[in-house]
Amino acid sequence: MSALHRTLVLAFIAGCSVVGCLGSTEVEPEQSDEASEPVEGAICDTAREGADISLSCPAGEVITAVDFASYGTPRGVCGSFRATSCNASTSKAVVERACLGQSSCTVTANNATFGDPCRRTTKKMYVQVACAPSEPDGGEGGSTGEGGSTGEGGSTGEGGSTGEGGSTGGEVCGNGVCGAGEDCSSCSSDCGECSTCSGAGPSTTPLDTEEQAFLSIINQYRAEKGLGALSGCTALSRAAQGHSEDMRDHNYFDHTSQDGRSPWTRAANACYASAERTAMAENIAAGNSTAQRTFDQWKNSDGHNKNMLGSAFKVIGIGRATGGGTYGSYWTTVFGGTSDASCN
Repeated sequence: MSALHRTLVLAFIAGCSVVGCLGSTEVEPEQSDEASEPVEGAICDTAREGADISLSCPAGEVITAVDFASYGTPRGVCGSFRATSCNASTSKAVVERACLGQSSCTVTANNATFGDPCRRTTKKMYVQVACAPSEPDGGEGGSTGEGGSTGEGGSTGEGGSTGEGGSTGGEVCGNGVCGAGEDCSSCSSDCGECSTCSGAGPSTTPLDTEEQAFLSIINQYRAEKGLGALSGCTALSRAAQGHSEDMRDHNYFDHTSQDGRSPWTRAANACYASAERTAMAENIAAGNSTAQRTFDQWKNSDGHNKNMLGSAFKVIGIGRATGGGTYGSYWTTVFGGTSDASCN
């Protein structure tokens, strides 16, 4: 990355940027698991930091309880897991929101999902769940309806969004229920009147030529890696474009707005209905006006590249603002795990 181009890049991954991560000097040493026998019939999985926890119930059953969940430095074997002082407080809540009511689910063990409970330490994730026969006629998507957001470092989004899997009529406008496929814009009688969406205005939210080029480039890249294409999302583009314009107009470069809003708050304020209950990530860049050069910036940065190749993401918002600020051009991409009505 050439300093001659006055290029800056940041990745919102647990406080990390390309210049490193802040960390505590007090780190609990890695300890070996004590030898013991796993409990027969328990549904468990473990994963190192950056890998996925995958849980599956026997046929005809769904996950009814999360008996143990710890992202940090847990110990033990299936049936006798235990947490240590390095344990993300969000661990159980995130797994419950992603997995309860599902026959199977996947959760990524990383700081973006759970926050960083002990910096400068390699983390891992241990989970144990209980399964039981599903209730007859009770499988309207199999979701808890809460999603999986930690509020700070993103959310799981894998298997935890509302209504994924088919509602039995909850999406009929006028039935008094705001279904997963409805929102205030598509059915105000069920979901209420829309509040004003913040972010960019209607003249700059639609993708311009370079933004459309970026969408093509990233989807070609994902296809090469065996990943599905991302669809453009109006609400996320409203948030992305608004943040790029704000950085340009107020001459700063940061994931946190000058009024203190996080990427996830901006997405929610831009009317992305799934902001609090799905996987999300944000990349920002400055210094290049073209899609290809900005893509190359992010591809050559590990954190940004991981966001672009996130398997949990289904939609993207893209925002480019030029003609001001120290760096002349500012880019924001916001990734989401759910395509809802606000994306149309």
